[in-house]
Amino acid sequence: MAFFSDASRLLGGFEPKRQFRFTVNFSAIPDVTFMAKTCNKPAYKIEVAKHNYLNHEYKFPKIVTWEPVKVSFVDAMEPNVGTKFYNALLNAGYFPPPGQNAAMTGITKVQSVMAIGTVTIRQLDGGGVLETDILEAKIPVNTSYHEEWTLKNAWITDVKFGDLDYSKQELVTIDVGLEYDWATFSSVPGGMPIPLS
Repeated sequence: MAFFSDASRLLGGFEPKRQFRFTVNFSAIPDVTFMAKTCNKPAYKIEVAKHNYLNHEYKFPKIVTWEPVKVSFVDAMEPNVGTKFYNALLNAGYFPPPGQNAAMTGITKVQSVMAIGTVTIRQLDGGGVLETDILEAKIPVNTSYHEEWTLKNAWITDVKFGDLDYSKQELVTIDVGLEYDWATFSSVPGGMPIPLS
């Protein structure tokens, strides 16, 4: 297995993907993108169906099941991440039941998906500055993403609004669980520039 291509040798080696270079975007809640602290990428599992014949066992693939995704956000005053995800619950169709009419309303999948919009997870490169021998000048290189996961029909299954403790000084985090029907993966050789908006 070759770790260095001709192009990577000229530029000083290969560049592995790093765990700390990522963004998580909810299209209907754009203010929380840069508050993400941790996130697991999508994962799938294929169950096994077994068939026994005499003293032999044969195995066959069942359906593909996509595993839940967990995202942890740092809570803040502005943007108030806790408020954003509580409002996502209300936008999904939930209302506290002070009366009979409110108690009859319910959460639907359509509203739940619309409450958070499209969820994308991007793996970034480092960007930075590229030095060239030909021009003997430093050329800035914009940060790009090399892979993108899109969760299809994603909706929130659980939100933990964090813990409080007088004996600790860590930041308050909000943990969000997501379910989705399937995920699509896009790999971008050479990278795709991150939009400035």
